[in-house]
Amino acid sequence: MFLPDQLPAEVADLLAQADALPVGGEFNAMDAHTRATWLVGLRQLINRAEAHFIDCLGAFDAHLDGDALHGTASTAAWLRGAMRLAPGDATEKVRIARFSHRQMQGTVAELATGSVNYDHVRAIARSLRHVPEDSQEAAAKLLTDLAKQADVSTVRIAARRLEFVTNPDGTFADAEKQYSRRFLHLSPLLHRMTTIDGLLDPESAAIVSSALGPYLTPTGSEDTRSSSQRRADALVELLSSASATREGTVGGARPQPTLNILCSLESTAPAAGAGTGAETGVILGLPGTGLIAPTAMARISCDSNVARVLLGPERIPTEYGRQKRLFTGGQRHALAIRDGGCRFPDCPRPPLHTDAHHIVAWQNGGPTDLTNAVLLCRYHHRKVHEGGWRIVSRSAEGGNRSLTFAGPDHQELLSSPRAP
Repeated sequence: MFLPDQLPAEVADLLAQADALPVGGEFNAMDAHTRATWLVGLRQLINRAEAHFIDCLGAFDAHLDGDALHGTASTAAWLRGAMRLAPGDATEKVRIARFSHRQMQGTVAELATGSVNYDHVRAIARSLRHVPEDSQEAAAKLLTDLAKQADVSTVRIAARRLEFVTNPDGTFADAEKQYSRRFLHLSPLLHRMTTIDGLLDPESAAIVSSALGPYLTPTGSEDTRSSSQRRADALVELLSSASATREGTVGGARPQPTLNILCSLESTAPAAGAGTGAETGVILGLPGTGLIAPTAMARISCDSNVARVLLGPERIPTEYGRQKRLFTGGQRHALAIRDGGCRFPDCPRPPLHTDAHHIVAWQNGGPTDLTNAVLLCRYHHRKVHEGGWRIVSRSAEGGNRSLTFAGPDHQELLSSPRAP
């Protein structure tokens, strides 16, 4: 980092005065109005300092001082080395400084008075890169006038519209370039998780964000998922719903992966509560994902295809049992009408975003009928199978009547069918 032997006297005096400003507990002792005035005043001080920095950097760049002092190839390179700035930040600061000589002279002046802030200046400078040179000065003035009375988001929106008006061909070319860079990678990891990595153009990103948005609200007090976890769950729900809609089975049978139960000739189907399945010679798996835990098997088998694969002495498949969808489309339609969505109390998920769950587990002899079934969203389905919650039937009618959801901390929540 570049550390001069002596700072300009004026700057040294300002730093000395800054050292005398309130810190820590002194702000805690102030009333709300006083703290607010400090915030506004300090921000104006920062903006004014930024304006002087831009002016000085413009002159530094114009005279090629970075090369003269340290032989750097560019002013941005000097900033990266002297001030430890990230490459993108250094380049942007130089670009703003160059614009300040002509196109953004008025913008920087407004920054010095506090009428606009540095984020406004950044947004305007980024926009000018996509505006024809003969329109840049007028565009900067128009956006600066808007910035004096609007927030940064509004200025960015106006800047994008201005780019399109002044340079529609360039805007289209940029959009096509962004669109061509799109990609999506699914990379399986050794521990059976999968990473998702991708890049979306602005329009696609807006569509995805809009679609995921409604799912980011917690479903209730029991929903302790992070926003990232809710976003991941939402993506799976949306894709599952889209598959169902494409097959024309909204609220009915949904496409699901096949749960493969691999058994040796000597083994039997796994008993309820079996550990890993290794002691019975049973292996549980989903296509393309490898092995799964028996606890997950119970949940997945609620509403999926199940196939038994019989293994011979050398662990070679010798017989492939028939697939069985545990709940038919007609049963799912009936459950959608009866439950109206997820049966967990106060959960708003509609039928399309639910699994059909056996109250008494299928592998424990529970029948596949409406009295032994409820609809549960993916989040609450995991709560029941892996989160310690139990469903207690209050009558022989099972899911057709009221049910009690009993939690691991002795919670008891009542759930009744919804009127059609």
